[in-house]
Amino acid sequence: MAWTPRQFPRVKVNLPVEVRRPVTETPIRAQTADICLGGCYVEMSFTQDVSAQVEIVLWVGETKIRAAGVIVSSHPSVGNGLKFTHMAPEDRARLKEYIDSLQTGSRLMGVH
Repeated sequence: MAWTPRQFPRVKVNLPVEVRRPVTETPIRAQTADICLGGCYVEMSFTQDVSAQVEIVLWVGETKIRAAGVIVSSHPSVGNGLKFTHMAPEDRARLKEYIDSLQTGSRLMGVH
């Protein structure tokens, strides 16, 4: 399989997150290891199966960002890779602004 670049730049950041399967009331509280406009990697002990549909709530400061997603990778007792499948335009704009601010800050500090 040939390597292909990611569609969106990914940044390492720990954000509080809740992951919930549509069939359950109880969310799994965890944190991101990295994030981009296309998805994130969530560190959590109780991982979900690949292809599972999930609802995600991310906290950027006091702001909640909601998305629907699908599990694209699973590493038992470590975490899950999630692909965002739907996000309201205003939430996507907030996430983009946040990621852009992190990337600008990294460049200013000489980190790539």
